[in-house]
Amino acid sequence: MKKSTMEALYAVLNTGAAVTDELRNEFNAEYERTTAKSRANAAMYDEAHDALMNAAEWDKPMTAAELAETFADVLPDGFTKSKVQYALLHYWTDEVEKHENGKNAYTYSRKA
Repeated sequence: MKKSTMEALYAVLNTGAAVTDELRNEFNAEYERTTAKSRANAAMYDEAHDALMNAAEWDKPMTAAELAETFADVLPDGFTKSKVQYALLHYWTDEVEKHENGKNAYTYSRKA
């Protein structure tokens, strides 16, 4: 089932008076189960964002690998170099500047 379909059904089941409590409860349980992972992942990215954006030690351009290694103690468990790079390229683009370095890895710095 597509997520958009599930969200539409979720809305209908929680506002429709003719829906049985049993059906509503079963659907809600399934919806919560399938969305728990994405909510946990979003929370992890939010926690990592706050940790990196508030890190005074990030005072020069650094690669995603350097950021992951340098701030491993403040990043959430399991927040790998790949997740740092993904966040820098997809979630935090308004707050981070990407520096091209020829054939070397990109470096990133916070925007002023």
